[in-house]
Order: sequence, then structure tokens, then C-alpha cells
Amino acid sequence: MTQEDKRSYTITKKDNGWYQVEVIDKYGAWTEVYEQSMFEASKFVYEYWDSADKRREENEIMVKAITNCIELDQKYNILKGNRDGLD
Repeated sequence: MTQEDKRSYTITKKDNGWYQVEVIDKYGAWTEVYEQSMFEASKFVYEYWDSADKRREENEIMVKAITNCIELDQKYNILKGNRDGLD
């Protein structure tokens, strides 16, 4: 099954002369930055799109690590004996 490409962007020149860049990659991940020129704004869009797979992989690794920590906490009843849940 092929996933729908969700890429989009907007570049808006602000009153202060900076360019607001809002960009969504093919997975639907969104970010916003400000750049000093239209060239830099456009460059950011393409670089954000090009790094989508790497960012997704890094996020999946982080999710797995957090999930493993939660499972260990539950398995060993860590953080359950204290009123505030902290050691």
C-alpha cells in the first residue's frame, strides 16, 4: 500500500522583512522557521523534504526507546511507590 504524499509549504514575507516558512513533509511532519531571504526559505523547504526519511527513522528509534523504558517501569514497578511518581 502506498502512502499518500502530504508535502506542502507556504512562504510568507513578514513586515520585518523575514520570510516565515511552514512546511510539511511526505509523512505529515510539520515545522516552521524564519529565513532572511526567499532563497534561504526555498532552500529550507527542499532540505526539509529531503531529510524526511532520516527524521522519520530517528523518531521511530526514539519511540521504541521510550516504549522500552515504559515497559521496564511497569515490569519492575518503578516510580509507583512515591506520591509524586519520582525517585
